[in-house]
Amino acid sequence: MDRAAFRPATLPDNLVTGLALVPPIAAGLVIYRVPAAEMLAIAVAAGAAGMVVAQLLWRHQRPRQLSGALIASLFGVALVGAGASLLVSVEIVVLATILELLRARYIPAIRAQAGLIAFAVVLLVTGGGPLKYLDPNGTTNRLDPIDTWYQLFHQSSWTLDPIRLYVGNVPGPVFATSLLAVAVGVAWLAYARRVSLVVLVAFVLGALIPVYTFHWDPLFQLDSGPTWFVAGLLLANRSQLPESWALRPMLGFAGGLFAIGLRHNGYGIEAAYLSVATLQAVMAVIVIVYWAASVGMDRWKRTRRLRQREANLRAVKSIPRAS
Repeated sequence: MDRAAFRPATLPDNLVTGLALVPPIAAGLVIYRVPAAEMLAIAVAAGAAGMVVAQLLWRHQRPRQLSGALIASLFGVALVGAGASLLVSVEIVVLATILELLRARYIPAIRAQAGLIAFAVVLLVTGGGPLKYLDPNGTTNRLDPIDTWYQLFHQSSWTLDPIRLYVGNVPGPVFATSLLAVAVGVAWLAYARRVSLVVLVAFVLGALIPVYTFHWDPLFQLDSGPTWFVAGLLLANRSQLPESWALRPMLGFAGGLFAIGLRHNGYGIEAAYLSVATLQAVMAVIVIVYWAASVGMDRWKRTRRLRQREANLRAVKSIPRAS
């Protein structure tokens, strides 16, 4: 408790990230109640199972932070709609747990959130299965505010109270609708020195380009809990960023540009998920390619040294015979 209150920068990354998820999860339980509780139970069960499996398989050479499987499961279900089938949540958490265990065990240099990658994969495979939302107010409107705006944006009289967007009392993902809760989580990450302000500023600059290009309302477009959930808790999280300082603002700018710009083409809040997931997947592929090339080069050098050693030994043995 002393470290969390006064020295949060000394805490493990997964613990800091888990504490940052507490406000969005609490808000989701208050807003969506039973569906949110069911998804949370599925995520916790899958994460705990992943930790047990990792403990059994790699008890001597296990990853340093087994809690990564739980964090990945929570991120995976956080973006699922309350109207989605529980089977979708199960698919996401199982895939997220497997990806995180493989990443932590074999290629820990990959800085990507397995839960977000798993969500994006299930989203693409199922054709939008996780994007089935419910209005917590009890109406029949299942569209998130951005989808509703896209269908009615020609009607300038349509507006939505920004306070409702800020609180999160609108259709959307169970643990990411509340911008207020997400802001509290990001503030905690910033207090623990885990947020890159450069990435956040670059994200805003990238997002403002389509906003002013298409003459949209900046308050409405940026007052989005799901957008800042992936931007603040995932993209700007230092534990998910590459070491290169030059790449960080580029990732933030590209994330904001595509997360908001794709709304002009009919995408809703899922544009932010897919944009950040794509950026992290590309960085993961680059790390894998670099790792494979490095391993291949090391093997080639080792084989070359062995061949030279064998050649030298043959040369030394041939000298007594010649004499």
